[in-house]
Amino acid sequence: MIDQDAVSGEQLRDGLEPDVYPVHEGRWQRLKHTDAWRSMFRHPQLDTPRGRALQGFSNVFLHVYPVKVPRRVLRLRYSWRLGFIATVLFWILVVTGVYLMFFYTPSVTSAYGDMQQLRTGIGFGQLVRNVHRWSAHLMVLVVVLHLVRVFFAGAYKKPREFNWVVGIALLAITLGFSFTGYLLPWDQLSYWAVTVGTNLVSYVPVFGGVLTDLLIGGPQIGQSTLQRFYALHVAVLPLALALMLMVHIWRVRKDGFAVRRGSDTGTVGSFAEGATEFSVDGATTDGAIVGGVAADHLESAGEPVSVMPAATAMALAKGDRVRLLGVVDRESVTAEERQTDDTVFAWPHLITRHVVVALGTIATVLALGVAFAAPLRDIANPNLTPEPAKAPWYFVGLQELLSRFDPLIAGIFVPAGVLTVLALLPYFDKNPATESKYRKVAISIFATILLVAVVLTVIGALFRGPGWKFVPPWQHSYLEM
Repeated sequence: MIDQDAVSGEQLRDGLEPDVYPVHEGRWQRLKHTDAWRSMFRHPQLDTPRGRALQGFSNVFLHVYPVKVPRRVLRLRYSWRLGFIATVLFWILVVTGVYLMFFYTPSVTSAYGDMQQLRTGIGFGQLVRNVHRWSAHLMVLVVVLHLVRVFFAGAYKKPREFNWVVGIALLAITLGFSFTGYLLPWDQLSYWAVTVGTNLVSYVPVFGGVLTDLLIGGPQIGQSTLQRFYALHVAVLPLALALMLMVHIWRVRKDGFAVRRGSDTGTVGSFAEGATEFSVDGATTDGAIVGGVAADHLESAGEPVSVMPAATAMALAKGDRVRLLGVVDRESVTAEERQTDDTVFAWPHLITRHVVVALGTIATVLALGVAFAAPLRDIANPNLTPEPAKAPWYFVGLQELLSRFDPLIAGIFVPAGVLTVLALLPYFDKNPATESKYRKVAISIFATILLVAVVLTVIGALFRGPGWKFVPPWQHSYLEM
């Protein structure tokens, strides 16, 4: 029990639950009661439901999260935290990239020397570069895996169609982000990898020449190219990625977390004994509202109730067609079991898990940075083509496809077609079910495309040698990272 006489009137006004804000002994506690502290942190950290909610509302960082989330979101298998891991990797890239910018000049005469200086003359320079490079590679991989998981979970369906399109845009920006940074070391590996990638642009119908000149800035890759790639890498694409990422996270909050929906359609469900039965677009729904007021609240007040499913009321509000199947009088009032609250506070349950995942992600890239150094080949030489000249690993599957088909088809139509189909997928897929057993056709097509992409990438990365000839990796490895 708290001594009410020991609590001042101001503390009573500022308290949350149970309307008191006790003052404890110690300098730290007294500091938290000063005007300076209260001007920064508006609410005390009380371990109560209302205290946790106010922490989420009043903190700019916690405000990114919803106050409460479904309990299933806490499970690792729900999303494998892939979206959050990609966000952590992006911020690792921002922090390490800013550090590297202090020691790098985007000039063909000094870029390679700056890379060498990072290895020997800059404190933690090589480690930071290693972490930066591995974070870039992992971000591409994690974003792709996140896209795959969202598809197989059916989380791109209504009302998340637009957020799926934003995710496709984030994937494209991530690839461009990594590709533009690939040239900056100005060594043979980066020069010729970018040469292979930029050659694809020239095959774009009608605008190929204009886009090539805009990207390269001259007849061949040189100072203008390095300057433009640097500007894209450190300013344009990071800003675009940060903006789209904010929109993506905001839409996750507004659209809600993905809920597994059944596939039963065309049946009629009764909502409480003797209640009115409705069907909307041939599908039944559960839950009931009356003019926006919960039916059980009206019943408790002793008022007569006509029960209407929540989805039906929403459909009527939108002007959609609703078919009335029948009305029967309620003969008796039956006690109905209320749905249990399956939500938990984001703070601390979800946020503590995210902190653990963030620390694990940082530890992983640090371990990779310590174990594997970022490569630095000889200085870029336009007159000496290495064998084999490979694109970055995330484009090497496209390079393998180019070796088999016409460049216009393999380099332009196929990737553009795949991205377009993926972006428009939620608007064409009208199947409301999310379970895989009810989406066999869509999953089969997507899995086939994914398998072909993986096989092409593995062949191009591991089984191609000089002259793009087939060389098993156990004989000689030409893998470039």
